Amino acid sequence: MKNQKHLSDRVLVYAIIWCVSYLGSLYALKSLDLSIVVNILLISITAMSFILFVYKYFRSIQMMDEVETKIQLEATAIAFALSLITVMKLGLFDLVFTINKDDWAYRNLIPLFVVFYFIGLFISKRKYHFDYEKHD
Repeated sequence: MKNQKHLSDRVLVYAIIWCVSYLGSLYALKSLDLSIVVNILLISITAMSFILFVYKYFRSIQMMDEVETKIQLEATAIAFALSLITVMKLGLFDLVFTINKDDWAYRNLIPLFVVFYFIGLFISKRKYHFDYEKHD
């Protein structure tokens, strides 16, 4: 149990590293006049930090019990479905009327996708009554 707590804490650290690198890259790419090489480097660092976070996240799922694993995978599936629906709707709306690209650019959808994960987590935990059970 202690090992699982340590692993989940590490996943949180990697999530924070990804968020900070994403926000830092977003700020630098939008606000600073950097060379193309530096821009590509910033994008690569952000992508690598996200890949590392996802890798650690899936490794932590392997250490969970069956119910926790179901909850995490269901939350991820719900988030994925909601993300696809959002992108599909935006693409179709863009055919009907012009969507402001500053408001609905890909970079602005990332926080929305994170919110979708937490919506999925909320739904899954309620489905399995996870918060009402005793855990070690």
